[in-house]
Amino acid sequence: WRRRPGRHCCTVDARSHEAIGELFTRRTAMIEGGCLCGGVRFSIRAFDSGIFKCHCSKCRKSTGGASSAAVLVAEEHFSWLQGAEGVRDYRSESGYTRRFCAACGSAVPQLLQEHQRYWVPAGLLDADPGVPLKHHIHVNSKAAWEILDSHARQHGEGFGS
Repeated sequence: WRRRPGRHCCTVDARSHEAIGELFTRRTAMIEGGCLCGGVRFSIRAFDSGIFKCHCSKCRKSTGGASSAAVLVAEEHFSWLQGAEGVRDYRSESGYTRRFCAACGSAVPQLLQEHQRYWVPAGLLDADPGVPLKHHIHVNSKAAWEILDSHARQHGEGFGS
């Protein structure tokens, strides 16, 4: 996973896809999620990854926290239930993109088109997805005050680093 202009910070490139093979273990589930105000809702039929946390400065700035926790979901296993028309985009000059609910500002799922997968903020899920925290990425730029757990694999930059 490398940062690329015009994309979300957590996008997969061909070199890192092999390095994170264990990330793409499909887990079947039926789970729903939504934003803080409930205006945007979605459902997931299967997960394509464990949970991963991105510690890059852009994810920290956009969440106001130490990292963003997310899962990947194949496009065919993701459905919008309501509110997709209320989703807005923020794009920085560098190309970093974040999708959010126009009413409450919650980050919402974002389609990574070239990979046919949705990046889904794990905190939006209504129930335990049953997938573990597997990776920390961009730990070289984590907040100085953050202490990482020792059970999840740590990557200095993206996956494969």
